[in-house]
Amino acid sequence: MSRRSCISLLAAFLAWAAVVAGCGGATATAAATARLTPSPSPAVSAAASTSDVASGSPGASASASAGASDSLGLPHVNAALEDKLPNSIGNVTLEKFSQPLSSWIASTQGGEAALYAPWLVKFGKTPEDVDIAIAADLSYQESFRVDAIEVPGVDAATLQSDFGAVASKAGWPVTAQTLLEKSVLKITDPTAASAGILGVGYVYAEGDILYTIVTDDSSLLVEALIKLP
Repeated sequence: MSRRSCISLLAAFLAWAAVVAGCGGATATAAATARLTPSPSPAVSAAASTSDVASGSPGASASASAGASDSLGLPHVNAALEDKLPNSIGNVTLEKFSQPLSSWIASTQGGEAALYAPWLVKFGKTPEDVDIAIAADLSYQESFRVDAIEVPGVDAATLQSDFGAVASKAGWPVTAQTLLEKSVLKITDPTAASAGILGVGYVYAEGDILYTIVTDDSSLLVEALIKLP
């Protein structure tokens, strides 16, 4: 189970990148399927029901217009947010990319993506208003992925507690833990086992950013928590 979940995510990344390259770099969003499996958010998948709530955050739309893509075709609309994520885990170099959260949700299926819209509604925002940055092992050596979602103007405690509340309301088991002096929520995707993918994400917030670590390797989890803000 260790690598299979990440492989589904990574294979999707590579397939998407190949399509982009073949089309001469046409605009696209990373068609990665990661479930908290990564998901509750941890995983990244699925259709989120977006309720249009007023928001005027300059986040995603402003950065998207200035974004660029790399040689793999992965988008980089928010380099500063990507810089918050580790460059390597377990001596394996991670690939990073960033895009509007709405684009990420549209490119995935199932999992925690369905939790993002109701979570952001609480802050008067929608997935179009914020960015997500992701770092993952595209070499298939490890089962690991980490996400960062920046929600300007919202404090860490509120980001984390409200996300946990939305996950719990949706039927996702949520357990509070303290790891390396960080307050972390262990959130489980109840559909992960049947899908054959990783189903546990470790969520915590710092500043105005919500981080989600998806892995089944405790040593990688500890390393990520050390390297993240």
